[in-house]
Amino acid sequence: MAIDNVYDAIDNQYPDDDGGVVGKLAKYLGAAKLLRIPILGDVAAFFNFLSAKSTTARLDRALAFIGELAPHSQRLDAVYAKMPTDESEVKAATGLAMEYDVVEFNDAKRARYIAAITNTISSETKVHDVVSFIQDVERLGERDLIGLKVINSVMNRDGDWEDPPGPPTLNVPRLHPNKFITRTQELVVTMAQALGNRNADDTHPFSREDGLQICLRLQGFGLAHMVSGDTREVPIANYCARPTTRGLMLLKLLGENVPNWNRYFGPDGPL
Repeated sequence: MAIDNVYDAIDNQYPDDDGGVVGKLAKYLGAAKLLRIPILGDVAAFFNFLSAKSTTARLDRALAFIGELAPHSQRLDAVYAKMPTDESEVKAATGLAMEYDVVEFNDAKRARYIAAITNTISSETKVHDVVSFIQDVERLGERDLIGLKVINSVMNRDGDWEDPPGPPTLNVPRLHPNKFITRTQELVVTMAQALGNRNADDTHPFSREDGLQICLRLQGFGLAHMVSGDTREVPIANYCARPTTRGLMLLKLLGENVPNWNRYFGPDGPL
C-alpha cells in the first residue's frame, strides 16, 4: 500500500530508534527535502559538510596546520627568544588560530593565520593583543581585506610624511587630512575596480556604496578611519577613509608592504 502522507514516509525511512540525534536530524532533513524547503538547500551537501567536520577530520586538519607552521617555526628559532612581543600572546594566538582552522576548513584563512603568527615572531615592533588580529582574520571577508589593501595603497605612500622645521620636540611630524581628501576620487575608483566593477572610472557615474560599506566595516574593527566630509548623496557621492595603525599592523602581519612603517611605529614616528 502506498504511503500518501509525506511525514509517514519519513517516519518509515527514519524510525525513532535508528541513529539517535543523527537519525532525528536525518528525519527532519529528509522531510525538508521531500517538502522542498529551499532555505535548507542541498541536504546531501549538508551531510557531507557534517562528515567533513568529524573528529578524525579535525584531527587531521590540526596536524596539517602544525605541519605548515613547523618550517616557519624552525626558521624563526633564533629570533623567538628575542622577540619583543610577549611569548604568552603568541602561544594564545596560535592556539586560537588552530581552533578556528579545524572548524572552518578554510585554506586561505589558514595561510593568513600562519603568516600573522610567524610575522609576529619576526617583527622588531612589539605586537599587542595578537589574539585580536587572529580574530580579525577569522571575521573579515575577502572583500574586506581587498578594501584594506586598497586604502593602504592609495592613502599610505612613500613621501606622504614631511619633517617640519625646528626642533622635533616642538614640531612633530603629522599628516593633514587634506593629504587624504585630495585622493578621494582615486580611492573610490580604485576600490570599485578592485571589488570587480571594471567599468568604474573618473568619467562615468557608478555606485560607491560597496566600497563605502567596506570602509565602514573596517572602521568598526578599528582598521580604518572615515575622514570627515560633506553629507553624501546616495549612491554616487564619494567617501574618504585612511588606514589606522591597527590596520597597518594587520597588513604587515599578513605580509603586505606598508609604506611609512617607521613613521607610525618606528624610531621616526611622531610620538
